[in-house]
Amino acid sequence: YKINKELKLKKEKIIYMYIKNDELDLDGVIDDFSGYLWTIIKNAGIYQNEDIEDIISDTYLILWNNRSKLDLNKKLSAYLVGIVRNLIKKRYSNIYNKKENYENIEDFQEKIISNEKIDLIIEKDEINNKILEILDLMKKEDLNIFYEYYYYHKKVREIAKKFNISESNVKIRLYRIRNKIKKELRKENII
Repeated sequence: YKINKELKLKKEKIIYMYIKNDELDLDGVIDDFSGYLWTIIKNAGIYQNEDIEDIISDTYLILWNNRSKLDLNKKLSAYLVGIVRNLIKKRYSNIYNKKENYENIEDFQEKIISNEKIDLIIEKDEINNKILEILDLMKKEDLNIFYEYYYYHKKVREIAKKFNISESNVKIRLYRIRNKIKKELRKENII
């Protein structure tokens, strides 16, 4: 949970936060976003480590080559995800050719791709972020029960024993948590 929250905070970072001495701090960008980009690429169905590393390297190269064109008030994650999505599309639709030079940031930033799988990943990411916000507002014990059941795949019986409550109490809490999440997602027009 803490890692997901930290990733969310990093995704919210604005480009100007990575400017040091009037230059883009690429090392800081790499430190903060490599794991995030790795996850996006892997969730897009690319499992070869070399392919993932190539896409991430190309992403940082494109970002670096276009550093003077970046809007410093935009989220850095928006640029990076746009670049990654387009590189994946080009690479896996046989358009991408390593000899070609894709160095214009306008070709990559925040474009919508017809690749449904990548769009679903982004949509799921938005839903997950909203769910994390909702969970932040819950009582600690409810939050722990939720994580035990949905993230650690513990059985109701195990959770009841761990928290010294009845199995029916666990089921009721899980039901209420799910309803609260659904209600909030509907209120935000996410589902």
